[in-house]
Amino acid sequence: MIEVELDYPQIMMCVYAGGVRHLQFLKRGARPMYGKDVSTVWGEQIEGALSEYALAKHLNVHWEGVGVAGGNDLAEEEVRVTKLVNGSLLLHPKDQDNKRYWLLTGENGKYTIHGYIYGKDGKQEKFWRDPVGGRPAFFVPQSALIKPKAPTIDDKHWLDD
Repeated sequence: MIEVELDYPQIMMCVYAGGVRHLQFLKRGARPMYGKDVSTVWGEQIEGALSEYALAKHLNVHWEGVGVAGGNDLAEEEVRVTKLVNGSLLLHPKDQDNKRYWLLTGENGKYTIHGYIYGKDGKQEKFWRDPVGGRPAFFVPQSALIKPKAPTIDDKHWLDD
């Protein structure tokens, strides 16, 4: 596991990006996906931006910030975050098979990077669950993720493929 902590200016930048994302969401008249409550979207936009930036910081890749609705989270990577320390990486049937999905746990600029899995590898029947009723998904446990390497000074991308 790799720990990443954002500093105050980085957090402020991500809060701004998350706020802009939320305003764009409202302007489009969008609705939350997968049965989520509309009241949670604001915080999720901000946490999403923070977790994306944390992974970008670890991978030493450019983060787009506000980005484009429906676009990639980070370069070719997708980021999933939960504040649950033992939380699972959630995948949905329409998630792309050939993308890497990363799990970060934490909140408010302090995250643990647990690893990643390709969509096709995470969409296994053994991971399919509906723990809250009406919101089924693939819940990939942390033990099934490919663990990232710790960075070295010469690395550009720290992945174990």
